[in-house]
Amino acid sequence: MLLHAREVIAAQAERDRPDEIAFIDALRIEDKVSGGLIPFALWPFQIEFVARLASLDRVFALKARQLGITWTVLAHMLYQGTFWGNRLFLVASQSGADAVDALHRLRILHGSIPEEWRPAKLVDNTEQIAFANGSRYEAGKATKRYGRGKAAYSSLADEFAFWEWPEDMLTSLDSASQRLYAVTTGNGPGDHAHRIWSDSEQGKGRWTTIFYPWSSHPGRDADWYRLNVTESPEPRLANREHASSPRDAFAAPAGVYFERWSDRNETEQGATPSWSTCRAVDFGRRHPACLWVQTSPAGQPIVVAEFAPAARAASAAMTTQEFVEHIHSIDCGLGVLTAPAITYCDPAGRAAEAQTGESQFEVFQRAGLNPVGQPSGIRDGCVKLFDLIADPDLPLLISKKCPWTLEAITTVTPDPHKPDLYDQAESSQYQHVLDALRYWAVNMRPAAPEDWEPMEAQPGPSQGMWGREW
Repeated sequence: MLLHAREVIAAQAERDRPDEIAFIDALRIEDKVSGGLIPFALWPFQIEFVARLASLDRVFALKARQLGITWTVLAHMLYQGTFWGNRLFLVASQSGADAVDALHRLRILHGSIPEEWRPAKLVDNTEQIAFANGSRYEAGKATKRYGRGKAAYSSLADEFAFWEWPEDMLTSLDSASQRLYAVTTGNGPGDHAHRIWSDSEQGKGRWTTIFYPWSSHPGRDADWYRLNVTESPEPRLANREHASSPRDAFAAPAGVYFERWSDRNETEQGATPSWSTCRAVDFGRRHPACLWVQTSPAGQPIVVAEFAPAARAASAAMTTQEFVEHIHSIDCGLGVLTAPAITYCDPAGRAAEAQTGESQFEVFQRAGLNPVGQPSGIRDGCVKLFDLIADPDLPLLISKKCPWTLEAITTVTPDPHKPDLYDQAESSQYQHVLDALRYWAVNMRPAAPEDWEPMEAQPGPSQGMWGREW
């Protein structure tokens, strides 16, 4: 009998509860132009966004500025707490003032709920709003411990790319939340937001990512973009704020080094079995890098594979022998008919290592990797890369199967001390893979045979694979 009564009550609540879109459309929000309140009236992309929030536990929305995304998340959380009781909602902001503003927005939204749906408020202060049905909303500045000891139904990480310690702070909030919505504009390459985005693009991690460009706003057109971006005092920065793509959103504030790089330099193509292949290696102090570069019959170079453990800062350092084993493993998976004949390397690898008394070149030679490397200036390699990228007929291409190399070349900034070079700081996460690419650029067309002597290639672990000897 009691169970039947509960089912009747639940069925009645379902009939009385409006559709979420109808609920949000009935709300009002602040209008920055008039200073008054206007109907929410969700735009098409916001309706799609609400559906994602309702169905997913981890949503990362990367956005251009002023698209009403934060208002939309708060309205969704208000719906979750209006018709279901005893739920905790957390809003973590980049500053105390932003947290106060979040509660201010919730008050506006709550005050505009039609009377027959509106829950009574029991608490309303600078830190929280609590309803008579037990649901409550807390807002505060994000800290390393924010959310610990809490059990939130859903939480908003607002502009988390600009938090002081975004990785630690987001981890704390993540552990406290059944559902977590991260919303932010971009704050440059290589930060925690960028890593989450890159991992998701590769099918890694828990987050579902979505990007909303400036054009998502139905009131913006080509004239709006021209006035606000193209003709703005700082077009490059404006293009970052009103991004057209994730790459724009994650652009470095100081600009990127390889400015001539564009979509024409990217390809979906992987390794082609019949094309000649070489490797490019930076031994690195801790994290080495290796690229596989093919040349088309017409002479166009394409980076088709990568090994870059520096892509994950937590990866452990490896010995030269371990590096060789990784290279052989990727060689076997390329599916090419002929093994890569040459490995273009950092010439510093000719020096003997103190621990082993053996040079990295000698380890590579013994493994049949045929190391080649001639001395060159950093700028020499950069100039060659510029020329290859800008070649009008056969520009350098990088396959999208090499996400770390693409991220490096599209986001690395100029060196702050030598702006004619890319960032050379050892802490730069992109240095190793770009150095490998540079060694390939300066070595791929030796000036004359006497400049270097290729060492005799020896069969490695790939010997006999597919009935062929490498």
